[in-house]
Amino acid sequence: MILLSGCGGSGEGEATPQPPAATPPPATGRVVSAVVSSSTTGYTYNISIYVPPSYETGSASYPTIYVLDGDARFVGADTRMDSFTGILQRRGTNAILIGIGGTARRQTDFNFPGAYAYHDFLTLELIPFVEARFRTDPKKRMLSGLSTSGTFAATALFLEAPNKLSFTYFLSAEGAFWQQLGTVQSLEQGMFDAVAGNDLPVTLILARSSRSAGTNAQYVADLYLRISGRSYAGLQLLETVFPFGHTEMDSPAFEDAIARIFG
Repeated sequence: MILLSGCGGSGEGEATPQPPAATPPPATGRVVSAVVSSSTTGYTYNISIYVPPSYETGSASYPTIYVLDGDARFVGADTRMDSFTGILQRRGTNAILIGIGGTARRQTDFNFPGAYAYHDFLTLELIPFVEARFRTDPKKRMLSGLSTSGTFAATALFLEAPNKLSFTYFLSAEGAFWQQLGTVQSLEQGMFDAVAGNDLPVTLILARSSRSAGTNAQYVADLYLRISGRSYAGLQLLETVFPFGHTEMDSPAFEDAIARIFG
């Protein structure tokens, strides 16, 4: 920008170059840390909550995204929570992200029978904890898991349908369904029987790698075929496929899901 400054006597102006105004850094929101002790699992979980910058300037209620394995470092130095926070910041997504620690307990919490108690922790303790402190939209909750926690993200739907839906969106990435294949199939059968032709108004995304070696791709594809063959009314069932490895496909799958659900 060139500004003209007055010069005494002649009435003529002299052009004085000014440095460009500094561009303020983009707003990134804030991350709140918390500790939640569970009476159902007997464990204390470290929780990280990302709040987008737009939250501070209005009164609207926000979607919530619950991230299992939030403290896990599956790819590089960033945790799963770190990676997903970066995606929301870059996209400008107006949603609250909740990263749940306790990855060391993943084989206990995400597989059955321990998954029953963990599901109670999630729905009866953690969700009320978050929603007592932040403006949230209970009709727009998302659950995301990878591998073993991806199994839980899918089976949580089987536990909740049709009348106890805590989540609207379920994102299961590379679910390790082979670890408890019979239980997974039994729970899905139980959901089918309970739904009994009624509407199931949720979205289930089964994301997988396009590679066969070292991935759970075949088990994910098999579960997709099983569920799609049921023709659940109201269920939006998606199978998304990514040309990356077992853990490397997690962030692309999450970003794809965010684009589909929140735009």
